[in-house]
Amino acid sequence: MKIDMSNLKFGAVEKPEKIGNEYFAVVPYFFTLKCNVSSMNDDMKKKIGAAVIQKYGKNNVQYLAAEGAYLINARMRACAISPDRKTWKFVILEKEYKSQLVKVLPKKILDKI
Repeated sequence: MKIDMSNLKFGAVEKPEKIGNEYFAVVPYFFTLKCNVSSMNDDMKKKIGAAVIQKYGKNNVQYLAAEGAYLINARMRACAISPDRKTWKFVILEKEYKSQLVKVLPKKILDKI
């Protein structure tokens, strides 16, 4: 499967909040994915389609039959983390990663996932 990513955009960044010794801000971001599944059999195409619809929502997934590709409008969030509000690191906020994020994010941020 070939995947192309385009149109990366960032939404309004939350005001950084100091928790402990670090600052945290949630950042929404958006991009378009084009997943070419033309080389897959029909069963796999349907499984991929069901998976992306479950992940991104029916209204954000379109199948382009002529190209054999799914076009996905992905809306996601990340958490920006900084010790000094000058240098920032980003962590992707996904429900399926929450058990791992517990190790690096405070509860107040985890509650936003």
